[in-house]
Amino acid sequence: MDNYEISRDRAQRYFLRFDQGELVKTWNLQEDETNLYVDFLGVAYRIDRTSGAVLHLVDDVAATYDQSLSIFDLLCHCGEEKILSGTYAPVNSLRGNAAVGVTTDFYTAFAQRVDKDPENFRLACLRCGGQELPIGDMGFRFPIFAELEVQLKFYHSDEDFPASITLLWDDNMLRFVYYETVFYIASVLLRQLTEAMIEIANAPHS
Repeated sequence: MDNYEISRDRAQRYFLRFDQGELVKTWNLQEDETNLYVDFLGVAYRIDRTSGAVLHLVDDVAATYDQSLSIFDLLCHCGEEKILSGTYAPVNSLRGNAAVGVTTDFYTAFAQRVDKDPENFRLACLRCGGQELPIGDMGFRFPIFAELEVQLKFYHSDEDFPASITLLWDDNMLRFVYYETVFYIASVLLRQLTEAMIEIANAPHS
């Protein structure tokens, strides 16, 4: 097992310590005798009530490390009352953030991909449950979990600046998840959009 699998298994055991009835009540989850059901970034998952394993509901494929840890943190995060602010900010400007800023090349590569085919990107966003917003050159909002949403703002490149992607989160996001989890959620979203863009580009055209 690699470190990601070890961490995912540890998170599953942590989840099993929680009162599942209380989680169902708190988040209004669907349930049956063997599973809890969760919608995360527009995708349906099931959580095995005995093992804690998270699987995609459609094909029963195991969730990835970042999908699993995001779902567990959203369900089980302890701390301040879960109240949305209604205002949005980049991750390093969120209320309560004391962490050092982090950037990744994946954001840059994704922005460059979008810049080359913005219509493909627009269609991918719609396919992934995005709703258009009047922000940036192109903007969308996506459901995360329960009432949580994330906003995506894109700017085309020009003679002075490269293409850029900014993800905006509710200012109280860190009441709902840890700082690191925000990056897991971002990774899941951008991977879903990338996969949708590839599928759309490769689809036969009439």
